[in-house]
Amino acid sequence: MEPNDDINLTEKLFTRVKKVQETSQISNRSAPNADEEPELERPFIDGSYSRHWYRLLRRPSWIWQGADPLELEEVLSRIAISKGERSHEQYLDTVKGYVPGNWNYEWSQLAGRYHQQGKQEAVQGKPDAALDSLLKAVRYYSIASYPHLKNDELADQAQLLGTQAYREAGKLFSVPVKELQVPFHGKTIQGFLHLPTTERPVPLVMVSGGIDSLSIDFINLYQKYLEPAGIGMLALDMPGIGYAEQWPLVQDTSRLHQAVLNYLSEVPWVDHQRIAMMGFRLAGNVAARLAFIEPFKLRAVVCIGAGVNQVFMQPELFAKCPRMMRDSLANRLGADAADWDILRTKCQVFSLKVQGLLSTRTTVPILSIGHKQDFICPESDIRALANASRSGKAIVYDKEALLDVHQKGIMETISWLKQHLTI
Repeated sequence: MEPNDDINLTEKLFTRVKKVQETSQISNRSAPNADEEPELERPFIDGSYSRHWYRLLRRPSWIWQGADPLELEEVLSRIAISKGERSHEQYLDTVKGYVPGNWNYEWSQLAGRYHQQGKQEAVQGKPDAALDSLLKAVRYYSIASYPHLKNDELADQAQLLGTQAYREAGKLFSVPVKELQVPFHGKTIQGFLHLPTTERPVPLVMVSGGIDSLSIDFINLYQKYLEPAGIGMLALDMPGIGYAEQWPLVQDTSRLHQAVLNYLSEVPWVDHQRIAMMGFRLAGNVAARLAFIEPFKLRAVVCIGAGVNQVFMQPELFAKCPRMMRDSLANRLGADAADWDILRTKCQVFSLKVQGLLSTRTTVPILSIGHKQDFICPESDIRALANASRSGKAIVYDKEALLDVHQKGIMETISWLKQHLTI
């Protein structure tokens, strides 16, 4: 294979979709409202928001997931200085078309180079180097697709290439990655199953992110933390995104994960009596929900920055959602983010308090982690989740740096999972 074959393949795939709608226009027909934008950059538990960027820049998460900090800043700089036509001039990352300066273009170019490098290293008999390069390709293809909106054709192409690189990388693990296909209403729910061994059934944690994450984003969590602890991982997409985009987000946020949980008793490599779920952001809503409705099938639950009540019920909190977050929610709901009041009303059904769950208690131990300054999961919600569990624990960070919070939260999570899954 010639050195540029993979990059040429990428160019051919994207050439057919040069004139597609730019990401920031897909789920929101309104013009940006300056009154709704913060004056200064505002920190979140999983990134930071600036009025000059449409996307929430999740630097701590991306670096933790395997992105190189220097490469990350280089790409962001190329996007920022681009002279290309933008959908919204105030947003640096809205350059139209698959051209230099476009978000998807810049990240896909970098991903394509690592993808090709990984393939060459595999052919040369360098499996460790090949694995590292392929996982870098996965990371950058995922960022290229971010925030992974349905009907975003450029994002779909990046997801396709990212999944291809993920499968190639999966063959190089000591236990090759398996793809689980779970029947559900005439279709299948797909997830990536990572196992530390196939010699005996292993404890397992189901992992999902928020409405702007893909199932391919959690490989670092498995490699560095779960596999050394002897714990398997099943990475799943949230409804309305990735492999689960055919199912919209509805009040029963946990219906897909519940179907998978019930199916796991048929998977021979998994100890179905030692299963946990870990959910970031809205997936924390899913994890908490499962703790209440499936208490006999889950050994433990971890909710990180989970949206469970107040952000859906308090208009002043919901109004703090940046445009990208609003668009992502609308996209999963099949709505238009420009219809602000309608969108806010639709989201009230996600409150676990409104659903009556937070007023009960579950026997499943819940670890609830968050930051005191995080409007999506304020301290009262963090503690309410823990208090709804007979053996729950709340961890509330305050002044730590974002990257430190991320690392500390993961370490607390792994300790919790070890405590409840490996004894």
